[in-house]
Amino acid sequence: MGVLIAIDEVLLTERCRLRYPRHSDIEGVWSATRTPGFNDGLAWEAPTSLSELEQPLKDAWQAWQDGNAYSWVIEDRNSCAFLGRIAIRRTQAEGEWSIGFWIHPDQQQRGLATEAAREVVSFGFDRLGAKVISAAHATWNVASGRVLARIGMTRMRINPQGLRKRGAWVAEYEYEVRAR
Repeated sequence: MGVLIAIDEVLLTERCRLRYPRHSDIEGVWSATRTPGFNDGLAWEAPTSLSELEQPLKDAWQAWQDGNAYSWVIEDRNSCAFLGRIAIRRTQAEGEWSIGFWIHPDQQQRGLATEAAREVVSFGFDRLGAKVISAAHATWNVASGRVLARIGMTRMRINPQGLRKRGAWVAEYEYEVRAR
């Protein structure tokens, strides 16, 4: 059993509100996945129907309840518009958590991922007691690498078998930051 965080707990940044995901967020996820290439660097494939997004939402709720992963919707702090998703998950290694994030293609290149990721890394160290927080991204995803560097992560290695997409391996850069 992991650390238990109330589902009504919200993380705030200057422009973003990070909150527990709701069924109504499926439309925002669906919308992002309609952009060609959006899912290419993600571990999951683009859904072919809205109903395919229901089980991953239920899985996120269960992982939250178990204290093994916390997945938030990133929304605009003022308008509540859907901006993306971010999560922190327990890894196999003692004291290590891993983050992953994405921003809706219509909202990218505004610094929102950096803002949200910085807040979630702080959450990981301060609330979850993480000793190490890791992340990875496809080697071609330069924007994610810039986000991870901005939040203080160090590129540790290249993993030639980082994630599997359409039957082929996609190389990933792996990063980490340690508790101070």
